[in-house]
Amino acid sequence: MKRLACIISALMLWSCSDKVAGGPGSETTNGIAYLDNGAVASYARIAIRSVDFTSSVDSATNEIVNADFYADSLGNFSFESPDSEYRLTIVYGGSAHTGLYMTKGDTSIGSITLEPTATLGGYADVPDSCEYVWVGVRGMDELVRSDSTGYFQLSQLPSNDSLQIYFLRGDNHREFSDTSLKLTPNASEVIDLQPAKPDSLEGKIKFVAVADGKAVPFASLAIRKSDYRPDSLRVNNVVVEADEYADKDGVFAIDSLKSGDYRLTVMQSGLAYSKVLSAKQIAKLDTVELTATSNYMSRVTLQASESSAWVGVYGLDVMTKTNADGSFSLPMLPSNDTLELYFVGKKNKLYVTKDVVLDEGSADFDSPSVVLKDFEKDTTNWYFNVDSIGSKAVSHSFETDKDRKSKVFYGKYSLVANNNYDAWVVTGMLLRSEGWNLSSLDSISFYAKGSGEIRVSLENWDTISEVAGLSLKASSEWKKLSSKWTRIVVKYEDLCYNSKDEKVCYTTWNSLKSDVRQLNFFVRNGTEFYLDDIVLYGVLF
Repeated sequence: MKRLACIISALMLWSCSDKVAGGPGSETTNGIAYLDNGAVASYARIAIRSVDFTSSVDSATNEIVNADFYADSLGNFSFESPDSEYRLTIVYGGSAHTGLYMTKGDTSIGSITLEPTATLGGYADVPDSCEYVWVGVRGMDELVRSDSTGYFQLSQLPSNDSLQIYFLRGDNHREFSDTSLKLTPNASEVIDLQPAKPDSLEGKIKFVAVADGKAVPFASLAIRKSDYRPDSLRVNNVVVEADEYADKDGVFAIDSLKSGDYRLTVMQSGLAYSKVLSAKQIAKLDTVELTATSNYMSRVTLQASESSAWVGVYGLDVMTKTNADGSFSLPMLPSNDTLELYFVGKKNKLYVTKDVVLDEGSADFDSPSVVLKDFEKDTTNWYFNVDSIGSKAVSHSFETDKDRKSKVFYGKYSLVANNNYDAWVVTGMLLRSEGWNLSSLDSISFYAKGSGEIRVSLENWDTISEVAGLSLKASSEWKKLSSKWTRIVVKYEDLCYNSKDEKVCYTTWNSLKSDVRQLNFFVRNGTEFYLDDIVLYGVLF
């Protein structure tokens, strides 16, 4: 209560040209704020302004009001009311109330119900010599700047009360226009205050943006080359920065494009349309259908030497940075079309790309995975080495298997019989010379068949560490193969055997996982084996 008393006392010091204060004969006024579901608006923000109050450019804010004081935990509030008419505004989350009040000896304004706020956007008339204008609401603190076309958006305003919108010039900040309106709760309303433009659309490509069968006025449009990436690496939560806006009927009119493929993106208030189209397809557009956007969350595998990576989408402006685990979130992405994500590290060097198609309104975490080898197209970087002590003949090939109906790896070998030594051959690939941080690896799966035994091994090996006895290895137990294809799954906790073939599960994997360079398959006994569809779950690189 002491804090509240201090705030009330401070209200009396306001200048009449700024915020309204009480004076001789003013009364202490009480009230209680509720939400529309009947719950009290605990600690709601409350502000009192003169009815003609306007913000200064120096204090421009997206907040409806900056609080003068707060309701208590039960929604109760009390203030020394001004002698003249004033605007009382109460804000709690996405709900608000505003209204004009006159004390007239009444010491209670009773119960006030806060209702969902609304969004107001549109085009302001930009005076000659101005590059933009400022847009605000009398009796509130919110003041935003338009872009060069006059487009503005007030992201949160109270509903169900007449509001006076005012406009300041961009050059000298003087007021030059205003308009009155009343907003509907939860609505996204638009206004166009620009003078009618002459019809100069001859030769333009025209199409309309719609959602749920209705035109979407003042939607934003961006067109990028399909392989476009921003020039600089920086966090940008804006999916696309607009090149054009639709008119009040949702109609776009754009110039024809040079031949090539483009990503055309249209957005408005949580709705989006985005597709890669050729210049010819864009020229034939009639309607684009906007659907609910989606939030995409996943993880990418980082290089062992890096603590983060950058994530973007080809053809869009959005970009974010991962945390040290490689986890990231991209907000409000277009749905129902293939988006190609890209991941870059130091010096903007590309890690990997990933295609995703998001369902409308989804916000689920997408567990990553990577198909390391399916042998359909890429058979490079795959080696087949011999155990010089126990092997006398080896060969390998990539051939089409009648059961798998796909190309597979085939290895043939002959090992010297020696009861005191388990001879083997190895096949695999170098993942990266600098290594990957595979701490988030869940499992490795692959299909195999053959006449011997097989084990999978993740390693950090080079000739220098081998001589020094420092090479790290985490291998699974030996798995018996048969003449039929079998899907084998090895969890990360199953990688228990070290380079000395000692079973020390916790120590083995934890010593290796942050810097992995090779994936190998060892085989022993028998004379042949086959591999196909090697997948790593929990990682993406």
